[in-house]
Amino acid sequence: MLRNYLKIAFRNLLKHKINTLINLLGLTVAFTICLLLVISVYYEFSYNKYHVNGKDIYRTYFAQQTPEGEQFQPTMPEPMLKALKDQFSAVKYGSRYIRRGGEIEYNGKHYMKQVTYVDADFFSMFTFPLIKGNAAKVLDNKNNIVLNEEVATAIFGNEDPIGKIVRMQSTGTWRAYTVTGVGKKAPDNSSFAYQTATRFENEDNYPNTVNEWESTNHDLFIQLVPGTDPRKFEAGLHTFINKQYESNINDLKRDGAQPNARGQYVELLLQPFLGMHTDTSMRGVGTVISRTYLNMLLAVACFVMLIACFNFINLSVGRSFTRSREVGLRKTLGAMPRQVAMQFWGEAALICLIALVISVPLFYFLLPHYKLIFDSSLTIDVLFRPATIACIFACFLLITLAAGGYPAWIMTRMDAVKILKGKLRLKTSGALRNGLIISQFAIAILLISCTLVTWQQLNYLRNRPLGYNSNQIVSIPVGTEVSGRDALRLLKQKLAQEPSVLSVTGLSTNLGVGLDGGSYSWGTGFDYKEKAVNMAWLNVGFDFVKTMDLTLLSGRDFSETFSTDSNSIVINEQMVRQLGEKDPIGVKLVYDTAQAPMTVIGVVKDFNFQSLHTKVEPLGLVMHRPMPINVLLVKVRPDRLPAMMGKLRSAWAEISPRSEFQGSFLDENIDRQYAREERFTRIFVYAAIVAIVLSCLGLFALAILAIMQRTKEIGIRKALGASAGSIVQLITRDFVKLIFIAMVIATPLAYYSMNKWLEGFAFSIDIKWWWLLCAGLVALLVALFTIGYQSLKAAFTNPVKSLRSE
Repeated sequence: MLRNYLKIAFRNLLKHKINTLINLLGLTVAFTICLLLVISVYYEFSYNKYHVNGKDIYRTYFAQQTPEGEQFQPTMPEPMLKALKDQFSAVKYGSRYIRRGGEIEYNGKHYMKQVTYVDADFFSMFTFPLIKGNAAKVLDNKNNIVLNEEVATAIFGNEDPIGKIVRMQSTGTWRAYTVTGVGKKAPDNSSFAYQTATRFENEDNYPNTVNEWESTNHDLFIQLVPGTDPRKFEAGLHTFINKQYESNINDLKRDGAQPNARGQYVELLLQPFLGMHTDTSMRGVGTVISRTYLNMLLAVACFVMLIACFNFINLSVGRSFTRSREVGLRKTLGAMPRQVAMQFWGEAALICLIALVISVPLFYFLLPHYKLIFDSSLTIDVLFRPATIACIFACFLLITLAAGGYPAWIMTRMDAVKILKGKLRLKTSGALRNGLIISQFAIAILLISCTLVTWQQLNYLRNRPLGYNSNQIVSIPVGTEVSGRDALRLLKQKLAQEPSVLSVTGLSTNLGVGLDGGSYSWGTGFDYKEKAVNMAWLNVGFDFVKTMDLTLLSGRDFSETFSTDSNSIVINEQMVRQLGEKDPIGVKLVYDTAQAPMTVIGVVKDFNFQSLHTKVEPLGLVMHRPMPINVLLVKVRPDRLPAMMGKLRSAWAEISPRSEFQGSFLDENIDRQYAREERFTRIFVYAAIVAIVLSCLGLFALAILAIMQRTKEIGIRKALGASAGSIVQLITRDFVKLIFIAMVIATPLAYYSMNKWLEGFAFSIDIKWWWLLCAGLVALLVALFTIGYQSLKAAFTNPVKSLRSE
């Protein structure tokens, strides 16, 4: 029986080649895209799941109620970990975490590596398996160090590293460490890993902040005792936080802040470690990807699959008109309804199976291109995991049941007697077909609309004036081999006689995202005239205002002729507004009672020192503060930019010979801030193209069926004098109506969804109504072009030939 079903199914598929090809093409494309997108989403959600204790690990963060609203701060003060472990028995393990660039020396050879500063519990909390060493003991001494296997091999080769002494420095101070452990390389789906790990107390700034509750500079992870309710644990922290931050809370009350629903002004909350990779509510550890982005990938996958399934259903139901006599004859000869259903569902399952088999090698072939286009770290082995295979099999069954089940059900309901007497007439433009066509084109128009809006927003982000000149600037990350101030002084000396260089300065944090991936931020809060103020910091070098072409509104820039400028500050307009001073020049700001007050010497016009996702914050430009110079900025004549890159590379090789030169153009760094938006745009572009092509493939086949079923009507109309134009209008009119309905449905959906997306930007475009109209017109024109050829062909067919057809 099964053999006969398969034989008949293959014959029918070969007989109706156009339908088979369209269905097979649509399903293959849909399966391939769904495999790429859905497995990508699965991979992103799998981050950190390999940690055995992951469900009990949390990152702590502050939630503070300010007069401007709730603010989150993920960085912690140094004493927090000890206080939590001492006062709360629910805390089983805890580790502070901070990462710095570093340099290791062994037997006269130097290696530039990342240094991760953690606590002794780190390897007991997280599942970073050790090849050599005991997880509970590898960091029990301050002078111990753990290397991952790649670093250990690079330094020691085949030599056993355990017990060996290496020297390491992160900011210039060399120290000796004993290698006590070698760890396996962490999986790619990990929020963070380590190259070298040592005790947190070895971090250079630790002695200055060890007892400071107001200074926050690291992330803190805690592991709760299994079974602990994290919400109850957070509630239990209220008394501790209220006591520890009583002064801060009083300041918030004084300034008009309102408590949250739990009556708290400052809370210490827990961010689940397993959800950290997809939580963009605050700065993350390691890579962070938006849940909105992942949900968008799933939505696109579903849209493409729905369009392919709609095509399949429409063509199958439409083709049933030509197979009605086959069904009638089968029933007359004794076929049961379930046998008829099995035959037609089997054909659907066969097409789906062939499409799936083709899509797997296509997935393998397209994966490298997909990773490049969408900046994905997806690997081929994800496809062969048991969970992935089970999910693919379940989706395959669901799709074959949905796409093939309804047409098979239609066939079983046919009356065999009426079919054979020729009295059965199937409706060829019923509500289902129209509904599916409307749905297809509504999805296509929605995706085209989203493409236009994201494209316009991305262009806006790239072209909006930032308040400084980014077109002539080369950005060079300093690294750890030489201090930032020394590197700045040496680079200035080497470029002093270079006519193409206009100025050189330094900065504590890169503007945008440099080639080193570095993006740092510093901030502080203090009282001014009995009012709490908050300010972002940028530690700069001389000539920063000149190099960046900032607009100086009053006062002056830093100058080497003023020895007091180490205690001076230049502020922006937002900071002036926050201070409430009409003329802030000469104002003294005390941010730390242990430090000399800072004197305001200048005011610059607001500029976007952060991405356009955020508003311009109050800012202070300072010199010789605790933050280091991490980036050097070189302003070059516009016509000499490419040529100067080679000279800068050579100069850097003399200044820091063991460090890689990672210079880049500042405008490119700015663009890298919007990689997520660029990925959004690419997704919409490719999805819109696929959606419109698949929709039009189905429309093309339906137009052929509609013309076949109206062959005699068209012939009679032509014989009675109908023009070619009226025939084309007759065929296309119904389809055009459906597309207009799709426009009416899709346009408000696109407007609402894209407005919600744009709310994530402090600076954004206004959606123009004619953009959405254009999206609908694009879909309409493509659809008319698709059915136009078949309509014209039918209109110019000899009516005699049409009337002779059966």
